[in-house]
Order: sequence, then C-alpha cells, then structure tokens
Amino acid sequence: MRWVAIFLACLSFSAWSANASSDKDSDAISHFDHPFLLGDWYLINPEPDSSQENFIAIKLTLDSNYHFSIDIQKKDYSVDHWEGMYNANEDTIILGLHTDTPQIYSYASNHNMLNLNGVMFTKALSNSLAGIWSSEHLAGDDLLASDVNQMDLILQPDFVFLFKVSNDDGDEAVRRGVYFTEGEHLVLLYENGEHNTRYKLNRDKLTIESDEGGMFAVLNRIR
Repeated sequence: MRWVAIFLACLSFSAWSANASSDKDSDAISHFDHPFLLGDWYLINPEPDSSQENFIAIKLTLDSNYHFSIDIQKKDYSVDHWEGMYNANEDTIILGLHTDTPQIYSYASNHNMLNLNGVMFTKALSNSLAGIWSSEHLAGDDLLASDVNQMDLILQPDFVFLFKVSNDDGDEAVRRGVYFTEGEHLVLLYENGEHNTRYKLNRDKLTIESDEGGMFAVLNRIR
C-alpha cells in the first residue's frame, strides 16, 4: 500500500482545481476511447483500526469529459477532496492536467476492476439500478417494426448484463455483455456493438429510451 501513502502525501501538498464546464456533451460517451475507465471506483481499507494507512475509503470518479474527482475519507472521518482534468491512453493515466504537478500512473482495467499502480480499485453503482427488470410498456419505431412485445433486462452489480426481447411468435433475441453508467446514460456493450440509452429510475420502475426514438421502455423490478 506504499502507493496509497504517496497518494495521500500528494493530496496534502497539492490543491488541484478544474476549469471544465459542468455541461455534458451528449456525444462524449460515444466518442470516449476508454469506456472501461468511466465510473465510480472505490478502495476500501479492510482493517482501518490496525492499518498504518490513514484512510477508511477512497473514491475515484472518472467521467467522459476527462474530469476526475477523488474523495478520501480519513480515520478521523474528515474528507480530503481533489479534482481536475485527466488524460489516458491504453496503459497510462495522467491526473491533474494543466497543473504544475501532474501525476502519472500506469493502469489496467476491465469492466469492474481498475489496477492503478498496483492498487486495485473496484467499480460500484451509486444507485439501485442493479436487478432483474421486465417490461410493462414498450414503444418506439425499432420495437414496433420488430413486433417486440416483451423485454427483460438483467443488470448485475458487477456490471454484467443480459438483455432479451421476444415477440408474439416466440422469437427471441438475446444480448450479453457489460454495461456502464454516467449521469442519466446507461450504455450496454456487447460483442460487435453497443447500445447507448438514457434512463430514469423511480424506486422499482426503470424507464429507458434511445436518443433516436427507436426504443422507449418502462420496466418493473422483479423481486
């Protein structure tokens, strides 16, 4: 955990700020080169009472507009906050662009794990989106053209999904893959494609729709 100690020391002596706009470009996610980086990443100290590291948890958020934020909850329950701009290629991420002290880290990631300089972060959902969902109402040009009358969606907490649609004749189409979220976006990534939707979650009712109007679905949580 030596990297964590260095990381905390950097926070003590650096005040990084961002000048990025808070407005979201609706196309930013579709054009982002490294979608597995996006999301909220957590590092939990498994034994905060006995550990020499002065933190309980670290949250790192990376978004598609190349803005990052870090919150470190320390043992005295105070929180250090750090934010700015970042950049990344296939194996390197730079935090704190346009500052006097940018920090460079090597990384490797998949859909729910991020290895940052040898320290493993885990991605987590910030809401209750994970679950089994089944359609109550379907609309949209694409669904109507395909005679789809049933949609089922499984969103696992480890960011794996299963998506199934069927029609009155019993024909089914199934997609399996991984997903990520940002703001109101829910993006399903599968072999040879992706599906970018917007979603709203109201307790046990999930509404998803595509930007092009091809799909609108209201789904209920199955318990």
